[in-house]
Amino acid sequence: MEPNENQIKDWMKSAMVKVPFEDFDDQVMRKVEQAEAQKLRMQASRKYAMIFFSIGTLFGMATNYLLAEFVAGSDLSASLKSNVQLASLLFYVVLIILFSDRLWKLRQLQKLK
Repeated sequence: MEPNENQIKDWMKSAMVKVPFEDFDDQVMRKVEQAEAQKLRMQASRKYAMIFFSIGTLFGMATNYLLAEFVAGSDLSASLKSNVQLASLLFYVVLIILFSDRLWKLRQLQKLK
């Protein structure tokens, strides 16, 4: 039994993990806590992003409607009216697409974590 016990003791000594510095465990736990806090902040950011996206969408629709009413009531030529309305709509659609893309990427980023 003596050789077996010595061999087990040698294995146990070789399995001992040497840490680079004394407060290694504390630093690792601090990093884990920071990662968890970051995850909670990301969830809050996502919620705010959705809220402000919705508010911005409604504001953009209202602005677009008011601009269309203003242009329709003005004494501009018909082709200029249609061009202004088309430019306004295109600008609005591009913004919606860009912001939707950002929200989609934020959602995918959260799924990876």
